[in-house]
Amino acid sequence: MRCTTEGMTVINPALRRFRIVAALDQSEYAEIVLEHAIDQAVRHERPDLHFVAVAAGHASVDEARANLAALVLQGLDTIGTRGADWRSWLHVLVGDAETEITDLAADLSADLMVVGRFGAHSRRGSTADKILENAPCPTLVVNLKQDTASAEMQCVKCVAVRADTEAERLFCDEHSGDRMRLSALVSPSTSLRGGSVW
Repeated sequence: MRCTTEGMTVINPALRRFRIVAALDQSEYAEIVLEHAIDQAVRHERPDLHFVAVAAGHASVDEARANLAALVLQGLDTIGTRGADWRSWLHVLVGDAETEITDLAADLSADLMVVGRFGAHSRRGSTADKILENAPCPTLVVNLKQDTASAEMQCVKCVAVRADTEAERLFCDEHSGDRMRLSALVSPSTSLRGGSVW
């Protein structure tokens, strides 16, 4: 609902839509970025999802448009989250990806950008790095999860210490070394007024 106050138009904040700009490239990882954008959207009652693909040149616009539409429609249908108050927009832009994406987010007064960071990057930095440098709003950068836990076996004693102390201690005596770590479990009933969790 809009009301006018001395020539200014004011939008009721309760009715304002939460705007998310999700940058989807032509890679096989675009679906992961799409899922993260939808995950953010379900946290809001009235989201506006702006999905954007940047074409390298005018000749590739039709291909980018077809790929973007297929990806987004399939993702929204598969996840089944399109509600009555959801709006989804498709944007195909031509130019420099980081500039086009950040400019669109700024033009829309986006509340959040969701971008992917996958594959090998040049020495000049990834597109995601460049977007972060000029981000006009908070930005979620999606990366592939590195499975580092399987790279090296965990110390059996460290695992036992965590279990025995309910994670108040993280490492056994052998691996704690000179590490200074302060960890405390904060329960929902903990009050910080006049006291300390330590």
